[in-house]
Amino acid sequence: MGSFSESTIAFGILKYLGFLIAIISSQAAIAIMARRRGDNSMQTSSMATLNPVPHIDPLGTVIFPIITILMNSPIVFGWPKRFNIDTRSFRNIKKDINIIYLSGIGMNFIIAIICMLLLRFSGMGVILPTNLLDFTKPELQIGLIVSLIGISNITIGALSLLPMPGLPGWNILINNLPYKSANTVSNNANMISIAGLLLIVFGALNFFFKFFFYLFILGTN
Repeated sequence: MGSFSESTIAFGILKYLGFLIAIISSQAAIAIMARRRGDNSMQTSSMATLNPVPHIDPLGTVIFPIITILMNSPIVFGWPKRFNIDTRSFRNIKKDINIIYLSGIGMNFIIAIICMLLLRFSGMGVILPTNLLDFTKPELQIGLIVSLIGISNITIGALSLLPMPGLPGWNILINNLPYKSANTVSNNANMISIAGLLLIVFGALNFFFKFFFYLFILGTN
């Protein structure tokens, strides 16, 4: 394995920061919406913040994403610290749960759209990390940062749509299935998690993520 250049390290740090912004903003949006729907628990209140500390999961927020960056994976994969939503004060549990988890996914897509529009109307277009990039130019630095934040958010937003345990898409699926079906699916959560991770690691879902990636690229031009 060759040594890492300064630009490679810088790009890796920026990709990781983009990933952090994506998962923290999504998780904070979920917690904030949960509070608005009636969850006044201490745990949810502590997560309703953009402060990264409460959202850090050692494996999902540090180790796993850094490994994917070191492996030069096109997807920085990971997850924030999980918390349980207290639904006892919800007026309409099924509706409120859908709104709560959709708000997290929506936050990622909103940030991605904002980044897309900034790149489009600035005339820069999307800027991807390459060794040929002149990192001394401030406008390119800003363009790269905005690009990576946008790409990270649209990637995490797409990932969150998948019905994999621990993701918003999973919670929405379980919430809308009939009771018996939800129990059956929940009992197989471990197998579904393993299958989902294998599909991502071996690139079987690349077409899914590429669809959203190219939508972002198209929107910046």
